[in-house]
Amino acid sequence: AFIQNTITLKKVISRRTTKNHLTNICAQISSPQPYINSKQIKEVREKYRIHEKDTGSSEYQIAALSVRIAYMTAHIKKNPKDFSSTRGLIAMVSARKKLLKYLRSQNKERFLNICVNLKIRIQKDLQ
Repeated sequence: AFIQNTITLKKVISRRTTKNHLTNICAQISSPQPYINSKQIKEVREKYRIHEKDTGSSEYQIAALSVRIAYMTAHIKKNPKDFSSTRGLIAMVSARKKLLKYLRSQNKERFLNICVNLKIRIQKDLQ
């Protein structure tokens, strides 16, 4: 009986190490979602930057907010009871809406360009 228990114990240990090994390999291959999101934000910011040191233009902020909104929307679909994230999402959407309204009042061509490129739906009263 002792020999059989030792053999089963070895099998269990080898299975656990194989699972842990596979988990570690999968973790190394796929990046965590927040890291991917930050990379997307950096790419979009580079694309919509007006000049080299631009950090505050409306297009720059709208682009970054759009990526963050997309990420939070997916998060809330997975976690519908996460009310603090829902509140943050609503705040981001309203901030983007205010920036779009400002951009529209200043330069309608830039407004339409960013809405088309980021696939943002425009309300009829904003067109």
